[in-house]
Amino acid sequence: MVAKQALILDFGGPVLLTPFELVEELPGTPAHALLSHRGPMASDAQPDPDWTALQAGEITERDYWDHRSAEWAELSGGGESVREMMAHLYEPPRASLVRPVALRAIRDARAAGHPVGVLTNDLSAFHSNEWISRMDVLTEIDVIVDGSIEGYLKPDPRLYDLMSERLGVAFGEMVFVDDQLTNVRGAEALGIPTVHLDPRDPEAAYAQARKMLGLED
Repeated sequence: MVAKQALILDFGGPVLLTPFELVEELPGTPAHALLSHRGPMASDAQPDPDWTALQAGEITERDYWDHRSAEWAELSGGGESVREMMAHLYEPPRASLVRPVALRAIRDARAAGHPVGVLTNDLSAFHSNEWISRMDVLTEIDVIVDGSIEGYLKPDPRLYDLMSERLGVAFGEMVFVDDQLTNVRGAEALGIPTVHLDPRDPEAAYAQARKMLGLED
């Protein structure tokens, strides 16, 4: 076991900007139309029903994006692939896709001796191997556990088990940051210290995680 706590991050949302943020750069495109649902950015007056169902655990994250990709196909005339829809938003791979607050936390944690892991459900499901290889931030991660490769997804306890095993840390030695409440609840049930990241205020989540790790701001 390592002497210091590990910082464990979901990738899409905590590290990468969400599609709901990127879509603001694409007015008038099919992506802009379908992501008008707004997900976590939706107002209380105009909620995103699918997103509300996702946060309540009534549908899965894959269900949510399957619904969006079906709309993408209808609006764009393309295929129903989630990866095709994501490529429209995330290609080309570039540093500006990464939250500066996330990159700072990763670098500060590792400099202070805290191992850093990425625990994701959809990295390989949503992005090509070429795209992944060109995202430099991933070279700064000690261990990546990808549910789309392992065959089961958060909040399945087996995925958290794999991170614990491969990074060499107990559940209680992790600080886990995720933007999906279902995944946060799954981690909490295992005794993992957690931080829920709201994409509307990612700085608050990282401030909490840094405090839990003992990192100076």
